[in-house]
Amino acid sequence: MNSEKRTPVPDDADDAPDVELEWLYDDRADPSELTIFSPGERTLATEWITVDRSVARSLDSVR
Repeated sequence: MNSEKRTPVPDDADDAPDVELEWLYDDRADPSELTIFSPGERTLATEWITVDRSVARSLDSVR
């Protein structure tokens, strides 16, 4: 269990902070993984999200 205090997520998307993210594919011709990261962060080596294509879902399908 993580006991770290976190800032609550705003109810209104307009109140949410702007976040600049970039992404990379493992293979541009036939991607199986997508990695999302913040290019300006000094801690890039430890802060990223990688999703395997077999478990990824379209945003339209989860709304």
